[in-house]
Amino acid sequence: DGTLYQTENDIIQDSALEAIQKLKDLGFIVCAATGRPLNQMKLILERVQFDYYVLINGSYILDKDFQEIGSYPISKENVRDLVNFSKQYETGLMFHFGDATYIYNNFYPMYYFCKYCNVLDSLFYDPSQSYHLRHNAYNAVVLTKNKKLIDDFMEAHPDLRNDLINVKTDGFCFDIFNSDNDKSKGIEMILKKEKLTWQDAICFGDSTNDIHMLKKAGIGVAMGNANDYVKSFADFATTTTYDNGIYNAVKRILSEESE
Repeated sequence: DGTLYQTENDIIQDSALEAIQKLKDLGFIVCAATGRPLNQMKLILERVQFDYYVLINGSYILDKDFQEIGSYPISKENVRDLVNFSKQYETGLMFHFGDATYIYNNFYPMYYFCKYCNVLDSLFYDPSQSYHLRHNAYNAVVLTKNKKLIDDFMEAHPDLRNDLINVKTDGFCFDIFNSDNDKSKGIEMILKKEKLTWQDAICFGDSTNDIHMLKKAGIGVAMGNANDYVKSFADFATTTTYDNGIYNAVKRILSEESE
């Protein structure tokens, strides 16, 4: 979202698909690193397939055949606390369980949030709020009009961290996941598996949850639609996701490599 995919209109530019295919033809390993779970990738996977998937901000890692090669779920205790917190303060709540998403509280606000993001596949409602007792949760999404509630909850749970999701919602919408989890942790697992180092990696990103991988990569590319803070961690900024950003960056990198 904001890098490869235009969320609000379900567009991946043809130039981006061309650039990805060019990289594959040259022998590059191409990975998706995203905050999305697998079930929210359907519209993207109809147009492009990757060699690896670093999903849910680095907490669920799959190979090209969608087989799990590693994961970092939220602890059962923290999931329980999130469920109780949501009940007590009547916040919106849903969990990503790898290949399915379950709304636990405030169904319609959470449903409309998912609809806005074009992510209604494998979206379920669990009024019993019990699915987490049998499955690992990798990420929570909390919707509230009272930001202080989240601030207080996070202060009491230092092993969790939160990112504000910048979308149109009826209140503040936050991703919550393990404090030591980010996309770079999942990418590192793939690099080790492929016997590569960060110097071999090229990373593209547009948001604060991309900062660590942009810093660590041999080449970090910020999208033109990223803010100046995110751009400060990249080696260079390309054009926006609406203006052939992926294509222009790949063209520049391959041109410099050939020199």
